[in-house]
Amino acid sequence: MIIWSGLGFLVAVITFGCCLVVNIVLDAQFGEGFYSSNLWAVGAALVLGGIVSSGVGFMLKGRSDRFVVDEETGERMVINNSSHSFFFVPMHWAGIVVAVIGVCVAISGASN
Repeated sequence: MIIWSGLGFLVAVITFGCCLVVNIVLDAQFGEGFYSSNLWAVGAALVLGGIVSSGVGFMLKGRSDRFVVDEETGERMVINNSSHSFFFVPMHWAGIVVAVIGVCVAISGASN
């Protein structure tokens, strides 16, 4: 079960999108199957996805809260616009985790 809050699901969407684009570009440039046969390429795509996810997370974190007033009761409520998490990890840190995993995959792929 995937758990996120706010726009935290974008970590998975951005990372998948970056991996897909890198796959298409490298396979078109170097031949079919290049991306899947070279772990360093997969690691590089994960690093790219992690960096982009983290950047988006930091931008979203900077959004300020919004205050609304209930017309019937006059009660003031706060809507938190800056809380976005993926698997209970804040989005800006989840992107860094993905990038670190990508570095590990790239290093293990380079050693083979």
